[in-house]
Amino acid sequence: MKWIYNDYEFDNRINNLAWTISGDYSEDIEVSEKDYSSKEVSLYFGIIAGARRKYVDWNIVKKYLIHRISKGYEKDIILDLVQIVFNNLVESKVIEDRPGIEEIRVKAYRDIINRFTKIYNDNILQKIKYVFILEGMGKHPSVDGLSRRLINEIKNINLNNEIIEILKDLDSIYMKYFNAIANDLDKNERSDSKEYKEIDIDFDTFSDFMYEELYNDEDEAFMENEIDLISSSMLVESIGESKLSDSRNRSNRVIYIDEETASKIYEKIEYYYGKSYLSKSEIKKVETKNCRNVHEGCRVHFTEGVLRSECKNVFQLKYVTRHKENNLKKYREKIKTYKRNINKLTENISRILIEESINDRVYSDCGTIDANRAWRVGRSSNNKIFYKDIENEKGRYVIDILLDSSGSQSRNQYRVAIQAYIIASALTMAKIPNRVTGFSSFLDYTILKRFRDYKDPVSVNENIFEYFCTGNNRDGLAIKCICDGLIEREEENKVLIVLSDGKPNDVKIGAEKERSIRGESTYKGKIAIKDTANEVRLARQKGILVLGVFTGKENELIAEKMIYGKDFIYTKNIERFSDIVSMYLKKIIRN
Repeated sequence: MKWIYNDYEFDNRINNLAWTISGDYSEDIEVSEKDYSSKEVSLYFGIIAGARRKYVDWNIVKKYLIHRISKGYEKDIILDLVQIVFNNLVESKVIEDRPGIEEIRVKAYRDIINRFTKIYNDNILQKIKYVFILEGMGKHPSVDGLSRRLINEIKNINLNNEIIEILKDLDSIYMKYFNAIANDLDKNERSDSKEYKEIDIDFDTFSDFMYEELYNDEDEAFMENEIDLISSSMLVESIGESKLSDSRNRSNRVIYIDEETASKIYEKIEYYYGKSYLSKSEIKKVETKNCRNVHEGCRVHFTEGVLRSECKNVFQLKYVTRHKENNLKKYREKIKTYKRNINKLTENISRILIEESINDRVYSDCGTIDANRAWRVGRSSNNKIFYKDIENEKGRYVIDILLDSSGSQSRNQYRVAIQAYIIASALTMAKIPNRVTGFSSFLDYTILKRFRDYKDPVSVNENIFEYFCTGNNRDGLAIKCICDGLIEREEENKVLIVLSDGKPNDVKIGAEKERSIRGESTYKGKIAIKDTANEVRLARQKGILVLGVFTGKENELIAEKMIYGKDFIYTKNIERFSDIVSMYLKKIIRN
């Protein structure tokens, strides 16, 4: 995939096209689902991204694959078969609904194939993929009898059936063909000693995979990744090998653009995210201080969003409004429960603060005389009739809540918004200054969207429902910028709570003519984890108490531990976020 970001207006058109096809404006179109190598390819990527969401329930497909592979199905074969069948389903249905798309497909396929240096055609499934692509371009390739029979079987699947019935037909194809021809598939990657046993599956209990829990987290994580690959790319991408420059750009997650395009990005960032509440000189000061080393060349945008800032982007205004309305709708469905949670959390925090602020009275041989104890003089061995009041020295508290707003959190979007609203409302009512900020990345910009500031009244907390998830996340830079403001607060006890999936991941942009980039060319894996961990450590050295709340997969906990050490909490249920924060606050206040 070629990562060339040519035109913001065109990108908006692609997003709008995908949303129109899918019929769901709450779904974000990921960068990995876009291609800007030509106009036709870009349009078709957007169309298929929307169609995948409309026509396929990928969660059912994932459960089917996990179940079948656990029963002995050959992983590579069944994954390829699923990709072929569901690509055929998605394309057939979207073209049936909108016939004009077929012409766009022909041009897109042609452009993609033209940039391949090699076509994979080593086994029967790769051959079948290629045939489907060529036929989609209006060509009629000749193939051997076995391949043609298999292609006809796939085409004979009734695509108007429910997903379960389509999977049953797919299953029949696997059972009918691939025990017999497995030895012809990908021989170089298979052990000569491996035997392909007959697999007995009871079709009367076909949908049992929907209810069984036979797989572990590693199986699910692996299959989640495979489904992401199948559901975020087109079949044509898997049949060939691109030019070296394209593959290099993709692996390094670098977007190379010309200077004119870069200038457009910097000029129009406020058009898409709302006007910054900081002046240009203030932003420059922040960037000079923080955009160093791994963040060299990055930029920061502080905003209150398009709904509360100056913004002329009508489409974006409607888009964010739709997200806010959806979040609020979910909140109102259980509003009585959530209000009880707010009141309970407020009461708990207030009680702890009152208990800890009460002066302790210590009796001694000197100090202020206690008249009620004067009788003890000469009559009791306990002659401590004086007292001293020890004032509470713990000081006041200020809290920052930093919410990962990247696309990977989209499955939790309304839940995160509700829980953040509960916490912020309770803290505000308990008179603890607090700020709530969402962070995400777009190209080399880290967007910091402020939902409420420290001194805002409780009514402002409704802005938190503007929370929506899109783009990437550069955690280290976001934490560094937030801590700049937090450390300046006068309160003695400063707390930063970060909610994320523990996977910092971002792209960079560079000049097309130079093909070079300042700082690190990639922000993921060890580089990103090390940088984020370093920022957490520096914050703690400055006296900020940092808590990480992890919402990712259990097999990724090691990254969270590396970043936050012992001060992190893992929760599979994001709706416990407010409870977790409550317990943490009790702990730090009392200790």
